[in-house]
Amino acid sequence: MASNARSPSLWRMLVVVGVAVLVSGAVFAWSSALFPLLAGFLLAYLTHPLASFFERHRMPRILGFLVILLLFVGTLVLIFFVFVPAVINELVVIGEKMPSWQEVMQERITPVLADLKARFPQAYALLEGRINTWAQTTVPSWADHLVSRLAEVLGSFLSVAGALLNLVLIPVIAAYLTVDFNRFIASLRRLVPRPVLPTVDLVAGDVHMVLSSFVRGQLLVSLALGVMYTGGLLLVRAPLALVIGPLAGLLSLVPYLGLVVGVGSSFFMAFFEYQDLAHPLGVLAVFLVAQSVEGWVLTPSLLGRSVGLHPVWVLVSLFVGGELFGVPGIIVAVPVAAALRVVLKHAIRAYRASEFYQGGGPMMVAYIKNDSPRCQNFRDLVEGYAAEWGVSVRVVDVSSSPRLQRSFGQRVPLLEVNGEIVTEGEVEPDTLEALLHEVVGGEG
Repeated sequence: MASNARSPSLWRMLVVVGVAVLVSGAVFAWSSALFPLLAGFLLAYLTHPLASFFERHRMPRILGFLVILLLFVGTLVLIFFVFVPAVINELVVIGEKMPSWQEVMQERITPVLADLKARFPQAYALLEGRINTWAQTTVPSWADHLVSRLAEVLGSFLSVAGALLNLVLIPVIAAYLTVDFNRFIASLRRLVPRPVLPTVDLVAGDVHMVLSSFVRGQLLVSLALGVMYTGGLLLVRAPLALVIGPLAGLLSLVPYLGLVVGVGSSFFMAFFEYQDLAHPLGVLAVFLVAQSVEGWVLTPSLLGRSVGLHPVWVLVSLFVGGELFGVPGIIVAVPVAAALRVVLKHAIRAYRASEFYQGGGPMMVAYIKNDSPRCQNFRDLVEGYAAEWGVSVRVVDVSSSPRLQRSFGQRVPLLEVNGEIVTEGEVEPDTLEALLHEVVGGEG
C-alpha cells in the first residue's frame, strides 16, 4: 500500500478534478480556435525529451525540434519518391484486374441468387424491390451530399486559408514552446494555489509518466506491426501489400482499427485475386502471427502496464472521442482515457483515505489460521502494535469460511488496513513494525 503521504486529501483532489473538468470544457467549447495552440503544445511535448537531451549536452533546445521536423520531412520525401510510386504501380495493376474480379463475383454470386430466386420467389422479389428502391433513393442522395461537401471545401477560400494558416502556425508555436517548454510549465505551476500544488505535482507527474510511456511504446509497436504486416503480406503475395501493410500498422495507433482494416481488405483481395482458400488463409495467418507477437512480446516489453485500460473502456473512449472531435478525437482517445484513469485512481485513493470514507481511525484486519504457529506469532505482533497505537484490529480465521480459504488460504498471515492489503506471508517483526508505523502509526 502506498504511503499516506502520497495520498492527497479529498478536498484537494476534488479541487484538482473540478479545475480539470472546467479546463476540458473550455477546450471542447473553443476547440476550433485553440487547435493550433493545442497541436503546437502536443508537438512541443513530443519533442521535449530530445530537446532536453541537447540541453544537457550544452546545445540549443531548438535542435530537438529541428531534428524531429527534419525526420518528418525526410519521411514525407521518402514516402513521396519511394513509397508512392510503388503504391501507384500496385493500384494500376489492381485497376486492370478489377473487370476480371467483377466477372468472378458474378460467376460465384449469380448461381446463388438464382437458387434463392427459384426456392423463395416471393421473398426474393420483395427483397429485390426493397434493395432497388433503397439504391435509387439513398445512393444518389449520398453522392449529392458528398459532391456538395467537396464543393464547399474546395470552394471555400476561408477553409483553405485556415488550413494553410494552421500549417504555418502549428510548427511556429511548437518551436517557441519547445525552446521555452520548461519555463512555460513553470509559469503554469506558479499559477496553481499552494495548498493544492503537491496534489497537482503528484497527479501531473503520474499522467506524464503514463503518456510518455504510451506514446513512445505505441509508436514502436505500430512501426513493428507495419513491418510485420507488410513483410507477411508480401510473403504470401497478397495484393496491395505495400499499401495495406503500412496502413494497417499506422491505423493500429487506434486500438483494433488496424487489425480490422488490414484483415478485411487483404482477405477479400487475396480471395478475388487467386480464387482459392490458401492465399486468404495465408493472410489470416500473417495477421494472427503479428497479433500474437504484439500481444505476447511487443506490448509487454514496450508498453507494459503503462496504460492498463480495459477493452470496454478503450472502445467507449474511441466512440466518445470520435463523436466529439471526429478523427482527431479517435486518435487521442486512448491517451486521454489513460490520463483520466490516472486522475480517477488518485481521486478514489483520496476518497478511500478520507475520514468521510473511513468513518474515523484506520481499521486493521488480520487474516490467519488458528492452527498455524507462524500465524499466531503474527497475530501477537499485530495486536501488540494496535494496542500501542490505540487502533482497532479484527482477527479472522480463514479456515472458518470456504470463500476466505480460497481467497487467503495460500497467502496467510495477511494484514489489511482500510481495505488495502499491506503485507502477506511471513514478515520480519522489524519490517512489520516499520510498515505499520508508515500506514497506521501516523494516524494513531
